[in-house]
Amino acid sequence: MLTRIITGLVGIAAAIAIITKGGVVFSGAVLLLALVGWHEYHKMAASKGYHVYPLTSGLGSLLIVSMAALGYYVEMEQVFVLAFITMLTALFALFGAIEGLWRHCHREGENWLVDTALSVWGMIYCGLLFAHVILLRTFDGGPHIDLGFRVFEYGEICLWVVLLGTWASDTFAYIFGRAFGKTPFCRVSPKKSFEGAVCGFVGCFITVMVLSLFYLGVSLWQACLMGAAVAFFAPVGDLVESIIKRSFEIKDSGNIFPGHGGVLDRFDSLLFTAPVVYYVLLFISIFRMFEF
Repeated sequence: MLTRIITGLVGIAAAIAIITKGGVVFSGAVLLLALVGWHEYHKMAASKGYHVYPLTSGLGSLLIVSMAALGYYVEMEQVFVLAFITMLTALFALFGAIEGLWRHCHREGENWLVDTALSVWGMIYCGLLFAHVILLRTFDGGPHIDLGFRVFEYGEICLWVVLLGTWASDTFAYIFGRAFGKTPFCRVSPKKSFEGAVCGFVGCFITVMVLSLFYLGVSLWQACLMGAAVAFFAPVGDLVESIIKRSFEIKDSGNIFPGHGGVLDRFDSLLFTAPVVYYVLLFISIFRMFEF
């Protein structure tokens, strides 16, 4: 427990410093997390005899996350960044089929369909989703916000809202699940209860809605949309990672964070909430353009 607490405190301090710094430091940190996460995924698959293609999945993840960072530094419009990221994802998915075909023709005991599917999913999971963490941090959909002690970029505030909402989801679900949980929620995670899931949803929804109203300059219905998006997709991200580990019969994706597991264990919910909120913010921005 002490190791877990110390790791958590160090992690929070590092997160604050990296997110606040932004720029190359933040993008580099996300890229490193994406690569470590992909390595964890690769090892989990290999432990069951599956092959995640390094060129398609590994290189594809690297280029997709790098494209998200590069778009910010060359001041490219995010619509073009999204277009390039989409094209890279589709292109490397096609390469996956070709790389798998080549491997299947030269090696025995490989399942082309399963290995190709696992490789493409690994690229989406560790590349495309991590790329959206950078896109959210660099989102320029509003003015800089002065909170008194410092001025925050709009994208930075957006990311903090998502992070705090995601943490609220986990915290409320854990506390109230331990206190009142009796009904099993999902067989993928037997320890989770329906009561905890409901409390996690409510706590996350209120947290994100209030923060969005006060700091993101959105209307009530837009804040409710933000709250519902994070509250729904935070546990979805957790369950997806759980079912991946259960499929590979692995307890933790890695051990890079003592007492907390691996990168995919720690960032499973964020990998779903960050992209969803990014597109909700895009929707709100487009809505404002046509608002009279």
